[in-house]
Order: sequence, then C-alpha cells, then structure tokens
Amino acid sequence: MFWGAPLITRELEANTFRLAWTQSVTRTRWIAVKLGAIGLAAIATAGLLSLMISWWAGPVDRALPLGGGNVGKGLGAFGRLSPLLFGARGVAPVGYAAFAFALGVAAGVLIRRTLPAMAVTLAGFAFVQIAWPNWIRPHLIAPITKIAPITAKNIEGFMIGSHQVVVTAAVNLPGAWILSRRSVTAAGRTFSGPVPRACRTRGFQACNAAIGRLRLRQVVTYQPASRFWQFQWYETAIFLAAALALAGLCFWWVRRRLT
Repeated sequence: MFWGAPLITRELEANTFRLAWTQSVTRTRWIAVKLGAIGLAAIATAGLLSLMISWWAGPVDRALPLGGGNVGKGLGAFGRLSPLLFGARGVAPVGYAAFAFALGVAAGVLIRRTLPAMAVTLAGFAFVQIAWPNWIRPHLIAPITKIAPITAKNIEGFMIGSHQVVVTAAVNLPGAWILSRRSVTAAGRTFSGPVPRACRTRGFQACNAAIGRLRLRQVVTYQPASRFWQFQWYETAIFLAAALALAGLCFWWVRRRLT
C-alpha cells in the first residue's frame, strides 16, 4: 500500500513523468527500473521478516509443539498449517509481498490518485488474505478423509439443541489442519438426533455411554502436516504469477494508454 500505490501515481499527479521521458529515458526502462528496484526491496524485506519469525518461533514450536498438535479450522489452533501461522512462515510471505506491491502499482496506474489507490490496495489485499485461506487454500490439494468410530471414551464434546445433537470425537492427526468434522450413522447419513434420553435426564458420563451405543462414526476431512512446504511453494508460485500479471498490465498501460 505504501510502496506500490504511490510509486507511479505521485509522478502522474505531479506530471513529472513527462520530464523523465524527455531525458532519453524510454517508458519501458522508466517503469522497469521503478518496479524492479522497489519490488525487489519489498520482496527481500518480506523474506527477511519471515526468516526472522521462523527462527524466533522455532523453539516455541518445538516446546508446545506447534508443529505437532491437532489443528482445527476455526478452533484457534496453532499448527503451522493453520491460517493464523501459515502466512507468516516459510516462503509464502515473499509471494504475498510481490502481489501486494504489484497490486498497489496497478491500482495507482489505473486510478491515478494516490489516496484512492492506497485504499483500493488495502481493501483488495485484505479481501485476498481473508478469502484465500478459507475458500481456496483448503482445495489447492485434495484433502484427505478419515473415518473413525465414536465411542464413549473418545467423545470430545457434544452440543444438544431442542431437536438435534452434534457429536465430535477426539482425533489423532498430529499437526493436521482439520477442515471439517461430522458424525454419521452406520448407514452413512449425517447424525442429528434424536437426543438420547440419558443426555437430558442423567449426567455427563451416562450421556457419553448412550451416545457410544449409537455406533456413530466421525468423518474428518483434513490436510496433513506433511503438506506444509507443498502448500508454501504452490501458494508462492500462484502469488508470484499474479504479481507478474499485474506488472505486465502496468507495462502495457504505461506504454500504450498513458499520455
């Protein structure tokens, strides 16, 4: 937002770009130098920050261990594949920085106003950072499905409504990013009740025992921890490709449309 959006826009607003073009500097060279120098600086800064965070968090990961705990989507988990930590580790921040910078430059070239371009850059990048881990990243690689029986001993929790009950059981998937969990009957249908009478009239242990006798199974959809670097490289390549596409748009716009 602060590096990309004003890069070209401030020269467009002040009309100083015309002076540069009269000094035997071609449009291509003019924008190539700007994009290359500042873009590489942004990428290098993001890479160094990611390296520092990964180095600092290494002992913490090994002590908790963050890389080996069960990770649930939306459960406040702290595994490396969780959306909370994934974007701050590895090489993915390099792709994010390149994309954010190119997005800012493209917004500035098209809008030609610094403050609106900065606002568009901030809103666009924030939307991508929210939408990507929730709607796109889980499906970059086909997730794995695991089915396990639900017994009185492994029931992790249940939520009882007026006409249905939602049951979850503990899973042993070290470091995995759990995308969804649902309980199904022996026939394969999603279980939603009826609520066992023991859950309404008796204690916690009696309720667990009653649910265990229903012969339910839990279907878990997840991404294993071993795919961390695979996701990192996929995501970095995608964001770098998007950055190159935006940079190409900037080159074309400056050479063909900017007057």
